[in-house]
Amino acid sequence: MSQSTIASPQAFSPAYNPIKFIVDSTNKNNTGFKYIFDVYEAGTATKIAQYKVLPTYGDGYGEIDLSKLLQSQVSWDLNTLSTSWYNATGSRYLYDVKVGEEQLAEYLWTANITDNGGNTRVPATNTFVVGDQVVITQDDGGVANPQLEGLHTVISATGSNVTLNVAFTTITDITINGTINYADNRKLITLDVTSFDDFIAFNGAFRWLDWSVYDQTDYKLTLANKEWLTNQPQEFSCTLGQDLYLNLWGAKGSDKIIFENSLGDVFYKAINNTDEISQVPVGPNNYGTLVGTGDLITNTVDWYDVYYLRTTGSIESVKYRINLDRRTTISEYHMLFLDRLGSYSSFAFQLKSYDRGEITREIFNRDVEGYVSGASWNYHTEEMGFMQSNVNVTKSLDLNTNWMEESAGQYFEELLTSPQTFVKIVQYNTTEDGLPIIGEDGCPVHIAESTAYQPCIVQNNTYEVYQQRNKNLIKQSITIKLSNQDNING
Repeated sequence: MSQSTIASPQAFSPAYNPIKFIVDSTNKNNTGFKYIFDVYEAGTATKIAQYKVLPTYGDGYGEIDLSKLLQSQVSWDLNTLSTSWYNATGSRYLYDVKVGEEQLAEYLWTANITDNGGNTRVPATNTFVVGDQVVITQDDGGVANPQLEGLHTVISATGSNVTLNVAFTTITDITINGTINYADNRKLITLDVTSFDDFIAFNGAFRWLDWSVYDQTDYKLTLANKEWLTNQPQEFSCTLGQDLYLNLWGAKGSDKIIFENSLGDVFYKAINNTDEISQVPVGPNNYGTLVGTGDLITNTVDWYDVYYLRTTGSIESVKYRINLDRRTTISEYHMLFLDRLGSYSSFAFQLKSYDRGEITREIFNRDVEGYVSGASWNYHTEEMGFMQSNVNVTKSLDLNTNWMEESAGQYFEELLTSPQTFVKIVQYNTTEDGLPIIGEDGCPVHIAESTAYQPCIVQNNTYEVYQQRNKNLIKQSITIKLSNQDNING
């Protein structure tokens, strides 16, 4: 028996695109043949799945797509309280694939049948023991030796011969060849013929056209043109309140994330990652404490670049530029979302917003019990007829972005289609009476008391991808509903 590899995925592959393993076997034409694909947690004996696969029509290959299985093993990483870096263990799954095979336990013989103490001995290599029930199928269909055809019992066996309860005197032609197999059609199973070790599936999904040219080396941080695990444009505008949590692959060891602003000031954040994927906060609001002189963002800084630097001093990733958006805002909300490659990016909504609530309730009419007084029935005026229960409040927001670049307008699609979205809710300080704090100029002063991300659901079912050749100024609108409802007392 031997197997050969026809195709396998790249060692680092997106879990939401096809992950196909294809092998060939010299036994593929044997009776009852199937390929066996065992999937293990990498480097362990923990088996997470086994698949028995019939040979494909025509070429007889064993082919399986493990993407659905591996999607269930990856999730996403997000820690909005952290401004450092951390191992993004939920964003990837390390696995091994072992390919075996099974076939009907069927043994051929091509030498002459012989006499063994008056019983018939068949010269076939076998695994039988005394008492096994077997089925004989002769090449001539049992014409010459009809008593040997069909079901029999093994009365003795060695590794190369098996003797059956068939009188040798009934054999008329000792040269007839045939096959012998177990009566219960049991299978011969051989596992781990071919191994695929140390593969990684990450939480990513490439578009139809992009995946056909996907190359894992584009994301392995070894040269200055390598990309992080995000589709965020390499030049992206952010307000000072936005958070970004970007993933990168292969940054193992004591390396640095460099922050370089438009004034030429250089800062860094040291990372010491032990996992395949790191997540690093790099947004204007969450880059955290950096090593360097002065501040990364001042009133005269227009942008800053973020990139990966090996301890050897070599730049080993592209630079992601964050342009600081200081335009006047009417109201500002931030939407954090999981993009197609597993990072969390964000958009700011700086124009007019609308906060809406939808109330649902169940109403039923009950009998007014009343009371008897002076031989007559009466009721209290506060007694209820119609009653309401299960009162729920669902809040939604209509948000509008400011004008944006074409690349950001296209990237906005990933927010609209993301399965994981959060909106930052800002609580502002007020007076003891709940009124806004008034400044010396007589205008309300909005001082943020606390901020928190709340999960939400994007309500938009249609959208348009704007391009500047069709529309010079691009802005987007979105409607979201908060995932969690406010409790109502009864």
